[in-house]
Amino acid sequence: MTDSPEQSIPSSESQEIEALMAELADARNEITSLQQKLREYPEQLEQMVKERTRELEAINRIAATVSRSLNLDVILRDSLAKVLEFLELDVGGIFLADERKAEMNLMVHQGFTENMVSDFSVTPIGEDCPGIVALKGEPILIADFESSEARTSTLANHPGFRSMVGIPLESKGRVRGVLCVISREKDRFAAEEMMDMLVTIGSEIGVAIENAWLYEKSFAHSKKMEELSMTDSLTHLYNRRHFYRRLKEEMARAKRQKHPLSLLVVDLDNLKDYNDKHGHVKGDEALRGVAEAITASIRQDVDTGYRYGGDEFAVILPYSDEKEAAEVGERIRKTFEDFAFPKTSLSVGLAQLDYEEEVDDLVSRADTAMYMAKNSGGNRVHRA
Repeated sequence: MTDSPEQSIPSSESQEIEALMAELADARNEITSLQQKLREYPEQLEQMVKERTRELEAINRIAATVSRSLNLDVILRDSLAKVLEFLELDVGGIFLADERKAEMNLMVHQGFTENMVSDFSVTPIGEDCPGIVALKGEPILIADFESSEARTSTLANHPGFRSMVGIPLESKGRVRGVLCVISREKDRFAAEEMMDMLVTIGSEIGVAIENAWLYEKSFAHSKKMEELSMTDSLTHLYNRRHFYRRLKEEMARAKRQKHPLSLLVVDLDNLKDYNDKHGHVKGDEALRGVAEAITASIRQDVDTGYRYGGDEFAVILPYSDEKEAAEVGERIRKTFEDFAFPKTSLSVGLAQLDYEEEVDDLVSRADTAMYMAKNSGGNRVHRA
């Protein structure tokens, strides 16, 4: 029997052909997929560049915002507002660390309910989001408050919120504060790029907080040193150097505005005898008594008292004419008299400014008036 002209292909060869055809089809599909990806890649790359540019611009804006001021309240308020604006959210807060009390204090917030403010006003370090972030120095992400592991968070007790991120505000290796941002959507902060960006922003805010604290500390120190340079250590009144500076300023203002100005020179009578009998410690108490009598008898934030030198004091009385100044002098004298330092009293000289005279002229007239009071028996006010 002869074979048919259309001989059948062996089954093994048929299977190989089918496998090759399938591989070819897969290759074609892969090529088509790669071609599609190549067409989409420029668009994806452009979108990635846009997102990264947007993030960098946000970081730069926030960095510029926090560096514009050394006022801590302004830094915290503006930082929080800028972060929430960028994230298109409306709920968040910044906590600052009180290391002495081991707690985090809520300083600024947006969108917090009254109950939230109450719950988060003070958070112990190591507890809840701000306290844990402060303790570990690492960001914390709560993707969904409805998950079992997140139900211990205080925020889980406030309905309407689904996710939160806590970012340390660090400077020089120390957590100065914590930024907490809250969303009504779950997984709002899951993207790795967003966490990296928020950590960078947190570092910028942390440095700004550190700078503000250093400035406040430096300013307070400078102010303290300035006060010490102007203040008499025994009586805590201003000293002689500051007296002349202030008198010159007040005289210039009085001449310019044509308002009265008077000067008192006060001397503690019999201080030497009092020291000889009772000792210098008691004598110092008498001098402090004069300062207290002056402080109690003048207008705060208007009149100023000075220890002029030794047992002499001075009082500058802006907007006071001779009659009003005499009343102040009597009030000082009587107040000191009530303190009962035996056989001591005050002699007060008074001079009202003549707009034609200079500083030394006014001081000399008041000083002369004081000596006339003293030479007349003391314990009295004498007008120049």
